[in-house]
Amino acid sequence: MAIVSFNIELVADIPITVNESDRQDGQSYLDLIAEAVTAFMENNDLNELDFQVKVVGDVIGAE
Repeated sequence: MAIVSFNIELVADIPITVNESDRQDGQSYLDLIAEAVTAFMENNDLNELDFQVKVVGDVIGAE
């Protein structure tokens, strides 16, 4: 039996719309976007996303 160790990177295009009027006084746009992405991730089933898998680095295995 072989033991294989690898890293993967998931790449997905997720359209998210933010409303500028939701931005609070002094809140950066980056924080507004991060808040919207966090809410999306918490409220959606990630199994339904269409994503690509990319192997990052070398795959090291043993015989």
